[in-house]
Amino acid sequence: MVYATLIGSKHENESLFQNLVANIGEVQTLRGIVLLGEDFNVCTATLPDTIDTNDLCELLQAPKFAKSKQPNVVAMRQNRDASVGDWGRELLDLCCDARLLILNGRTPGDKSGEFTCLANGGRSTVDYIIGSHAVWQTVTHLEVIIDDTRYNAIGGDSDHRPLRLRLNIDCSFVKPQHTVVTKKLLLKFNYDKSKVEKY
Repeated sequence: MVYATLIGSKHENESLFQNLVANIGEVQTLRGIVLLGEDFNVCTATLPDTIDTNDLCELLQAPKFAKSKQPNVVAMRQNRDASVGDWGRELLDLCCDARLLILNGRTPGDKSGEFTCLANGGRSTVDYIIGSHAVWQTVTHLEVIIDDTRYNAIGGDSDHRPLRLRLNIDCSFVKPQHTVVTKKLLLKFNYDKSKVEKY
């Protein structure tokens, strides 16, 4: 988990972001899959969080290469929050550099990029779930919990709306006889009010 404060706030701490970058790099070096979910406290509007290889290949004058190397076209990201800040751009650059995707606004359940924070009379999207391309391909549902009844029952004292992510993951492992066994798992992550003080 990570908490990135706004630039100029009295709690600003660039080392948090630098540690996040280092941790992502370490996980990817070990061929791990990255999944982050947190109040990043930054706005990103609908600016790109991934590099369009068609644009890159046209710039490099290799358009045929672009078409042959895109097996999974990533859906455009929507966001009801049109604002963007410096730290938002930093987060987007991190996503591009580390080949991560913001899942909000492009997955079933949150195609519109719903607001995640209602504070000080305003609305914003600052809580994100970010993951590797492999994670994006397993998402079955991402929900920003808006319904007041459900929200109040699980911790409505926060100005941030909880996010619920459902993944459909195949877990395979090899037995000593080299037989591959596959199990389907459906993971569900929920907001836990009892851990509010910890974060």
